[in-house]
Amino acid sequence: MQPSGVEGVIRAAHHGDLPQILEIESRCFPRQWNESQFYPAFKDLFLVYEEDSAVLGFIIACSCEVAKRAVIMRVAVHPRDQGRGIASRLMERALAELREKKIRTVDLDVEIPKTDVKRLYEKFGFKTLKVVHVDADYENDAFYLMQLRFA
Repeated sequence: MQPSGVEGVIRAAHHGDLPQILEIESRCFPRQWNESQFYPAFKDLFLVYEEDSAVLGFIIACSCEVAKRAVIMRVAVHPRDQGRGIASRLMERALAELREKKIRTVDLDVEIPKTDVKRLYEKFGFKTLKVVHVDADYENDAFYLMQLRFA
């Protein structure tokens, strides 16, 4: 952990970050992506938050500049570092980069039990469009479809 007043950096992810990213992935998601599922993200928006050479969090978004739309695929912060504003900083930077690409609409989904995560997205202006139920017998397969429209 950094001394008080020293902040980490947000930078583009590179392949050498994958071991740390996979560790965060395994601690944050019940259905994890495998290593090969991360490869396409390197061609789009894939940012990490790093302190002292340690990756503490990441965000992945894919965008279509022709359609002026993007989807945030993953946001994760190592559980020991949650509550420090890292996810907010990653989101701020990703949204700024998407605005620079002239993206107009950003979509994402949030599992219904994750109300704290939903509040994070609402803080950035995301609105709930609808609740989607994939499997009525499994509560975690229901999620909020959320969207942010840039002015």
